[in-house]
Amino acid sequence: MKRFRHFAYFIEAFVLYLIAIENVSPNVIGKKESESTGNLGLYNASDHVVILNATNFKSSVYGSNSSWLVEFYNSWCGHCLRYAPVWKDFSRNILAWRDVVKVSAIDCADDDNNPICREYEVMYYPMLRYFSVDLKQGSLGLVIEKGKDVSTMRHNLVKQLEIEQQEGRGSTWPNIVPYRKSELESIWKAVKSEIKYTFLIFETPNSYVGSSVILDFQNVHDMHIRRVTSDNELLCVTAKVTKFPSLILLQRDGSQKSLGIKAPTREGVRKSIQEYMSSVGINIEMMDTMEEYPEDNSKVGENDEKQESGGSENFPDKFGDVVFQLDLEKALRYSIAHEIPLSKMIDREKLVALKNYLSVLATYFPMQQTGVVYLSTLHDIIKEKRNISGADFRRLVVSTEEEMSPVYSGNLEWIGCKGSSKIYRGYPCGLWTMFHMLTVNFAVQSFKEVEYNPAKILRAMYGYITNFFGCAECARHFAEMANRSKIFEVKNEDDNILWLWRAHNEVNERLAGDATEDPQHKKIQYPGAKDCSACRDENGNWKEDAVLSYLKSKYRYEGINFYKSSIKSKEEAGGHNVTKIRKERLVSSSFMSSRKLGWDFTIFDISICVVLYVMSATILILVCIKFAVKRGYRKKPYVHSFFGRV
Repeated sequence: MKRFRHFAYFIEAFVLYLIAIENVSPNVIGKKESESTGNLGLYNASDHVVILNATNFKSSVYGSNSSWLVEFYNSWCGHCLRYAPVWKDFSRNILAWRDVVKVSAIDCADDDNNPICREYEVMYYPMLRYFSVDLKQGSLGLVIEKGKDVSTMRHNLVKQLEIEQQEGRGSTWPNIVPYRKSELESIWKAVKSEIKYTFLIFETPNSYVGSSVILDFQNVHDMHIRRVTSDNELLCVTAKVTKFPSLILLQRDGSQKSLGIKAPTREGVRKSIQEYMSSVGINIEMMDTMEEYPEDNSKVGENDEKQESGGSENFPDKFGDVVFQLDLEKALRYSIAHEIPLSKMIDREKLVALKNYLSVLATYFPMQQTGVVYLSTLHDIIKEKRNISGADFRRLVVSTEEEMSPVYSGNLEWIGCKGSSKIYRGYPCGLWTMFHMLTVNFAVQSFKEVEYNPAKILRAMYGYITNFFGCAECARHFAEMANRSKIFEVKNEDDNILWLWRAHNEVNERLAGDATEDPQHKKIQYPGAKDCSACRDENGNWKEDAVLSYLKSKYRYEGINFYKSSIKSKEEAGGHNVTKIRKERLVSSSFMSSRKLGWDFTIFDISICVVLYVMSATILILVCIKFAVKRGYRKKPYVHSFFGRV
């Protein structure tokens, strides 16, 4: 019985292994999704930022001779777009420190990097993590506060590097810990005999000038630099230092000299040292890492590949102001296959938000029949859960999409939401479009829900943005706006539509002229006069009845454009047939039956049956052999059977 139980455990493990293979082997999203985003990221080699990805991340940051400062970012996130020039300037500003710390970045918008960003619990963008020198795998690094400017970021980094050395790490780095002894002569004990010049930088304890200068000159081997803080009173008195910062030169013959500092800054101290070394015939050629930067690096996205801005294939203006089915589907897929799975664990408030989101998608999102059943299936599975990990949710999305393939109606690409560059518009535009569409079709659906809630779509949107949307700053702004304008107090379906319209225009007004604004798609108060001349009166005031009519016409199922989509009619994308599917919840009789009733088998179902059949047959044969052996064993005569035991 014990052997049989072990064998049963083996069978169970083998079946679970097959299920795991079924869930992860098909490359339904993986690379395909990454390619569909066309994402190049915000950085390239000329920015002196090391580009990390799922392949090289762990091999780079763990067991390294240098420490690593990693920016986890999202290439479509507005806050990340604004922060990118600062990160580039910061990397350039401390380029001379590259043997001590590597400045790097990983794009969490790239679907291939999804597991890394989830593992490191990246729940907002941009997030900075510091990884110590020679760090062992398993550590998630230390979250570092990101500064608004290069100076603040450099100070935060220096503070961490000082902690590293005080705790015994970074022994091969230049010593940035303050000199604590009071004898000037003892300084030379740690200096190589061929070095003739030692510079002491006297400064206050909260100053980062000395550490920065030491790191700037780390690869210059003709001199030695240490810092001394003002709380080392004995040494300050010995060196006759009363002003901070001050720069003292020591020579091996015991002489010392005070060098003037033109400016009490990193740049000022550094220049004084360079000038003195030049005066004794030693010219120090260093890469300029100060505060002068090329103008083109101050522009968001300047290094990114530009898209052609002409032609109907790139900007299909010939269709007018319409909603494209592929924009909706691409936004949908990115949200459920990428953004939601970034959460380490989905439970409590997050799980409620996910259930609400999937509920409105399953009910109101226009898709072909397999897509409707796909969304309904995800909703039915999740609504029974008390929690689910982000990784398990992604496996569910991948396996269900493969099972129901084709779910989407075309090769997913941005059409109406396509920007003039790949860093503009895209997913944020698609998400706005999708929620506008949901509010309208919630209002115009031919059937009503039993538990009617006029704020249902807005509640789902609020939950999604505050719990899953990758741009933390954007989510915070939205939540503040939503609470201020009483998002959940809408009275009816039309209020639902108009609330979102007003909110979108408020965001457009705030972001107009921002670095994230697409220069070829300006943020305007929508709709413009060319799209809806009747939406304003002669004084330019909104006529909300006309606006409401315009929004309903644009975003309802009948107004969707199926350019490049396999859907050819409104019935296929939210008309009578699909509505009927939604009302009758055919998921239980179409998709789920393939798993439960046993007649409409999938390939995986058949493979499981075959495996179980072979296993059962093997067990039966082994049992028969065992009984046969035992029977033969009992019938075999032994000598002691006749004469008794001795």
